Amino acid sequence: MNTARPQGLAERRIAPRQRSLLGAQIIFNRARCAIGGQILNFSETGALVRPADVLQCPEQFTLKPRFEAPRDCVVMWRKGGSVGVRYL
Repeated sequence: MNTARPQGLAERRIAPRQRSLLGAQIIFNRARCAIGGQILNFSETGALVRPADVLQCPEQFTLKPRFEAPRDCVVMWRKGGSVGVRYL
């Protein structure tokens, strides 16, 4: 498997990502609202998340993985049904 990046596409992440398929809750509105989702990959600094409803996903929320401690997040980008988040 070739893992080389195409020319001109520099890696901008500070920490390497680890693949996952972890169920999670996206908690927002002062913990009064939550939607389900999946964490597709993660690192020490952020994650790639697929919310059950990307249109309801706010700009800032608490990401609560199924078996991990919650992390406050801010959305850095959106593409299709996924969002890239940075941990606060």
